[in-house]
Amino acid sequence: MFTVLIFLAVIAILVLSHEFGHFMAAKMRGMRVDEFGFGFPPKIFGKKWGETEYTFNLFPFGGFVKIWGEDEVEETDNMRNFIAHGTGSKFIVIAAGVMMNILLAYVLFTIGHIAGLPTAVDDETLARNVQVQIIEVAALSPAADAGVLSGDTITYLAYNEERISVQNIEDVQDGIASHLGEQITLGLMRGDEEITLSITPRTHPPEGEGALGIAMLKTGIVSVPWYRAPWEGLKTTAALTSAVTGGLWSFFANLFHTGEVLGEVAGPVGIAQVAGQAGRLGFIYLLQLTALLSINLAILNILPIPALDGGRMLFLIIEKLRGRPISALFAQRAHATGFIALILLMIIITYKDIVRIF
Repeated sequence: MFTVLIFLAVIAILVLSHEFGHFMAAKMRGMRVDEFGFGFPPKIFGKKWGETEYTFNLFPFGGFVKIWGEDEVEETDNMRNFIAHGTGSKFIVIAAGVMMNILLAYVLFTIGHIAGLPTAVDDETLARNVQVQIIEVAALSPAADAGVLSGDTITYLAYNEERISVQNIEDVQDGIASHLGEQITLGLMRGDEEITLSITPRTHPPEGEGALGIAMLKTGIVSVPWYRAPWEGLKTTAALTSAVTGGLWSFFANLFHTGEVLGEVAGPVGIAQVAGQAGRLGFIYLLQLTALLSINLAILNILPIPALDGGRMLFLIIEKLRGRPISALFAQRAHATGFIALILLMIIITYKDIVRIF
């Protein structure tokens, strides 16, 4: 239940900020907004304030802003109507959701840099709460069989009366190397919970894996003065936006060339699991994850795929270059096809999530 609540809270923040961007841009351009909806219909309840109805819908995995005239094709001179505006105004309204998600990520990272963000550190980094964190657990490994999770922090290793306090990754590696094939006790912190697990390091692990089947990182909380935080937040947002763009490019390139979905890609089930883990680790981890997901949502939405914001912007550019609107029937069919393709892709990714987790 905790994981579900954390997941829904993160989704709500991302969706509402994205749709708020569309909403505010439309209002500032003088357009009439008929509905601001969280989730997808059917509607559970709604409340009308002014000319806009604010609705809460059954399926909480998205949202929408219904602007008067957005799906119409007949020309009108009523400037409250979306269709009456020029290409520039329409482009701004459609792009505003993406920009709001980038802005949200920037604000969250700026706050995070002031409070302190978890990051990889070395012996010379000025950081607090330095710890050795597990960042990956190989499937079918001793660590996976024992119940070790990504995000766990290693505090000590024990064998009979011997106990090794863990300060560095080398402490773990040396302790494991000394007891290959022997059962040891692994002391972990999972959020605020202390956990002890019995585990036997392999003497002959598969190629590319260690005796336990874990990848580790030395992490700490690093903060900066408030006056440097906006600049650091901007650098972090720019770097991760570039990284996410590259990752999505690789994903779609692989999808088109091989027809396969990369195993590292997570859908709603995988994201919910990660959100739950971040929530247990602490608020700052959840803040960092929310910012990263906001960037992912922005980059995904700007892709020139029908049904996404990027597809709608592409159609506007084509209309501008042609000097006349695209056929309404063609646009409707293109967006419907894009939507169905995205739903099918999401089903495949969700299936892979379930298989990987369970």
